[in-house]
Amino acid sequence: MDITTVSYNKVKSNLFWESINILIKKPHVVNKRLWGCTILKRYYVRDNNISWENELKHYQLDTVNKKQFLDDILKKKHVKIVEESETENEILLVELLPKSYLESHAFQIICKNKSVTQVRFFDVTPVVIEQNLCPTFSYSFSLQDGDVILNTFSDNITKSHQWLKNTVLPQVLKWCDEMSSKQVQICNESLALVPIEEYYIKYNDLKLRYGKEMVKIWPECTDPTKFVYEDIAIATYLLLLWKKDNKLQSFVDIGCGNGLLVYILNMEGHTGYGVDIRKRKIWDLYPNNIKLKETTVTPSNMHIFSDVDWIIGNHSDELTPWIPVIATQNSYKSKFFLLPCCAYNFDGTKYQRQNSSKSQYTEYLEYVRQLCDSCGFKTEIDRLKIPSTKRICYIGMTRTYKESEHGKHVACVQDMISYQIGLSMNNDIDQDIETKEFKTRDPIERVRNCTKLNKNIIESIINCISNYLLGGCNIKSNWSNGKNVAIHELIQLLPPDKLKALKSECGGLQTLLRNNHHIFEVRNGFVNLRYPRTINEVKNNARSKKNIDSLKVQRKPCWFFNNHPQGCPLDSSVCSFLHDKTI
Repeated sequence: MDITTVSYNKVKSNLFWESINILIKKPHVVNKRLWGCTILKRYYVRDNNISWENELKHYQLDTVNKKQFLDDILKKKHVKIVEESETENEILLVELLPKSYLESHAFQIICKNKSVTQVRFFDVTPVVIEQNLCPTFSYSFSLQDGDVILNTFSDNITKSHQWLKNTVLPQVLKWCDEMSSKQVQICNESLALVPIEEYYIKYNDLKLRYGKEMVKIWPECTDPTKFVYEDIAIATYLLLLWKKDNKLQSFVDIGCGNGLLVYILNMEGHTGYGVDIRKRKIWDLYPNNIKLKETTVTPSNMHIFSDVDWIIGNHSDELTPWIPVIATQNSYKSKFFLLPCCAYNFDGTKYQRQNSSKSQYTEYLEYVRQLCDSCGFKTEIDRLKIPSTKRICYIGMTRTYKESEHGKHVACVQDMISYQIGLSMNNDIDQDIETKEFKTRDPIERVRNCTKLNKNIIESIINCISNYLLGGCNIKSNWSNGKNVAIHELIQLLPPDKLKALKSECGGLQTLLRNNHHIFEVRNGFVNLRYPRTINEVKNNARSKKNIDSLKVQRKPCWFFNNHPQGCPLDSSVCSFLHDKTI
């Protein structure tokens, strides 16, 4: 038996159990092989004196009737099942879901005994499956005199032992520490409103049917591995949410972007369309029955969506606060799904944080939640499993008032909009009056990577920085790539007007430096001049990326040859840029 004891400033019992609950419900946080888990059975028992190591030798879990496994053991041992309030013993049967859909699942029995502050984990996966998702030996976490103790019940030291000791135990302790001083979370659970196991199966089904091919043909400049699988995950969530209504739903996706979410929902049988201020290249690749409209949505034309069951706002930017409003004014039965991202006000301006103790995202989520409640919805909140830091979503399916009061409530919402931005939503009023205070996004998306910045400004910034890096360089000494300087120090060199121009195009100096990587090397927040690359180095790098056919060398002038006080350190025959003063 390998025993590890960690003294940790007298951990309190309630924090210990909160951390253990996270470990049980979210094992994927510490186990990168996992997508998540599902709790198949949960029982509260009067006594838990079962010798699990011995008993489990006589039982074999059937993966088809897996939920029956725990029932059979408890029934044979005559264990009395009681209400939660009557006992401190809890037994769970958990299925661990692998990140790779083709990999075998694993199963654990978890026994929580609060009277002795201990939780034990037993692997009950059939031996023939040969799972590698969790330790095959039993182990436990307990709390003794404020110390968290890990016990591993095995004579052999394996990688699983090291993982428990070096990864899981420190994470449990970290959770204890964080929760002792934590702020109230907006949403603690993930996928709380849909069945986890069904989601897992459905997501992988959609990923196989749509994901691979869509990534292959993706014509946009965005990363397909992120955007494709994110929209598949959102589609999965909505499909399971809509399944509760037992009928196909109609919808409109406002600010649909690439339109992939609309495409998947349509292909799965639901009727709907998407609107966005700007058409995307991929729209032309969808079948003709996929309806995507290029139009500007303003308060004066929001009434056109009244023919659908669901209003979807997936990263809808300026229209985010309007989504529950649109659902409210449509009809009493209209519903909405809202995934807030960038923070905007009703008038299309950027939302400004009011409380510096909170992040802007957190405060904006609270603001949007208040709007949803003010629109009369029983707002439900959930956390999606998507490759994004902005994962909190709001769902409005039912109202806080009766249908007979709907007209009066719509009038109250219109008064709220008028009070906040002085904007009427009366469709009879002239459109110019209605929309004069509402700022929409420019249909032509600006390039924000410094490539459109004035050429003279770019050259003056590059010269300013290179001269600073090469300050004191002796022309007669060995070739120098200058000092290694922090980016924030370089920012101080630039005039405010040039910094403002940079920020308006790309967000700052670092992007300009990275876009000129043939001149500068940026690493860990520090900058120096790059040593020029030879033709062979460029070709070898191209081979590793399999793009040698598009390789371009000695097409552009060598910056070092023309600007460095010591010239280029490479001969013109090997430098990947041209040594030609006439260019």
